[in-house]
Amino acid sequence: MTNMVPASSSEILKRTLDTVRIRANSNGECFGGDIADSIREAGLALGVDCLEILLTRTMLARTMESLGESYPAEVLQDYQNRMPVSKALKYLSEAIVCLENLKTSESGSAAHACGE
Repeated sequence: MTNMVPASSSEILKRTLDTVRIRANSNGECFGGDIADSIREAGLALGVDCLEILLTRTMLARTMESLGESYPAEVLQDYQNRMPVSKALKYLSEAIVCLENLKTSESGSAAHACGE
C-alpha cells in the first residue's frame, strides 16, 4: 500500500489537538464526533481540500486502531457517549508523532507503527 498521507495532515492534527483541548467540558470529556468536527474545521481553516481532510481522518483512525480502539471510525462519529479528553489527546498526539516519524524515515517501519 502506498503512503497516502497528505503534507497538511500534521498541521491539521496539531490544530485539532488544540481545539479538542479547548472544547473539553468541565469534567474533562469530549465526544468522539467533536474530534472529527475539529479535523474538518482545521482543514477548512488551512484551505485544504476535502480529500486531504478525509485522508487525515483515516490516518487518525488507523492510529487509534493501533492503540487498541476496536471501532475507531464509529468513535469519530459518536455524539452520544463522552470519552476522556486525555484519551482523545493521546490518539491525536500519537498520530502527530507517527507523521513526524514518516517524514524522517525512508523505510516502511514507521508507516507500520502508525497502523498502516
